[in-house]
Amino acid sequence: MNSAVAPAAPAPLPLRKSLRAKGLLATVVLLLYLLGSVAYVAAERGRIDENVKELQALLRHEKVLALAEAAVNGALVDVNLAASAALPGNAPLSPDFAQHMASSTALFGALDEFDAAYAHIQRVIERSYGELLAEPIGGNWRHLRESLARASDELEIRRRSLIDRREAMTTDYQRHFDAVTVESLLLSLLGIVVFGAIVAWFFARLTGDIRRLEAHAHRIVHGGRGVDLPVRRDDELGRLMMAVNRMSADLDEREKQIELDGQRRSHRDKMMAVGALAAGVAHEVNNPLAVIAGVAQDLGALEGSVPAPRVAEAAQLILSQAQRASQASRNLAELAAPQPTEFDWVDVNAMVRRVLQLMGYDRRYRSIGFHSQLDGELPAVQAPAAALQQVLMQMASLGCDAMPPAAPAPGSVRVTTSRAPLGVEVLLEFPVRLDFTRADVQRALLLSRAMIEPLGARLAFGQDSGPLLRIKLAWPADPAKA
Repeated sequence: MNSAVAPAAPAPLPLRKSLRAKGLLATVVLLLYLLGSVAYVAAERGRIDENVKELQALLRHEKVLALAEAAVNGALVDVNLAASAALPGNAPLSPDFAQHMASSTALFGALDEFDAAYAHIQRVIERSYGELLAEPIGGNWRHLRESLARASDELEIRRRSLIDRREAMTTDYQRHFDAVTVESLLLSLLGIVVFGAIVAWFFARLTGDIRRLEAHAHRIVHGGRGVDLPVRRDDELGRLMMAVNRMSADLDEREKQIELDGQRRSHRDKMMAVGALAAGVAHEVNNPLAVIAGVAQDLGALEGSVPAPRVAEAAQLILSQAQRASQASRNLAELAAPQPTEFDWVDVNAMVRRVLQLMGYDRRYRSIGFHSQLDGELPAVQAPAAALQQVLMQMASLGCDAMPPAAPAPGSVRVTTSRAPLGVEVLLEFPVRLDFTRADVQRALLLSRAMIEPLGARLAFGQDSGPLLRIKLAWPADPAKA
């Protein structure tokens, strides 16, 4: 007895060829692109932050410089007022002047943070102011006024330079900020477009291959075999396509094997039927032979010349008995011979007559009467003759086996053929109640339905309380249109 060997499991798919690896690669590329974009934007933002800090320092510088310039100008105004008033040499300094000089000293100290050159201006003013404090004479007043005037002019020049520089830095900051904004948007759009296009292409190809696989599987389910699905992938889906191709080939081989086994089983069943009918056929052949032998003996016993009418009568009797024996042997040969499984036009009435003749040869059914009512205008149907004959034999045997062998006769079987809307119907009626729960009955019904229902035919059963068993076989005229 052959044992099925499980196919070896396929080798694991290398990670680099798997869909998971492709997904991981796409994720890594996307992350690298995002990290690169973030790093670039962060670097540009760092430059912007440096510009902002520089601009803030410039603003502080400009603010302190403006205050220092105001203090110097205030001191210069006080000096001019003092000079115009022709103050005596020993006159005390006004509080406002002293406050302006103190403010300028403090502010010049704050300006050292931005430029060391402010210390020189501060030293010139402090030296002139110290000389004035030491000896407040007219020459020292003029010297201080000149120092303050030069300091005021230089501070104004520096302040205007800071203003121009601030405006230039503001313009550069705005331009840089706009450029970074545009570049960030372009990087985002570029990433979306490129990555989106790659993802769309990948999934479009994946979806197309899945649809091709689905269509191929649909063709396999509906019997389309022999053509492999082209495999253009080396990932899990490609493995699945190759597996489906192998499955299609295995199914095709298996169906051919099943068909061959079915033909062998059908032929074996026919041989069993031949064995069951052998005794009946032998009886049908022996009876005509006995009649022929008797006629021959009668003719041999006659003395003298035999009258012509007597010879003609004997010849006619011999011929009819020979035809009877020939018909019995021919029916048995037709049952035993393998039948083609291809579709052909079948005369259902002739098929029913042949089945009833074969049933009559079976010694188990000799006491059963078979009555037929066949529609003379019944059309021929497209069918495999072997399958149709086997189902009719099985259904007739199923009903006859259920009839009790009561004396003097268990009853009679009625067979009727008629037209149907799409073909023909064969109705078999048995005066018996059939037990549908029996295993052999269920097996016969399942086998018969499995043979004819894929061809568009239908098999129906009805049980009346009479009891009366009805079996109806409906066969379409053209199964291709059923």
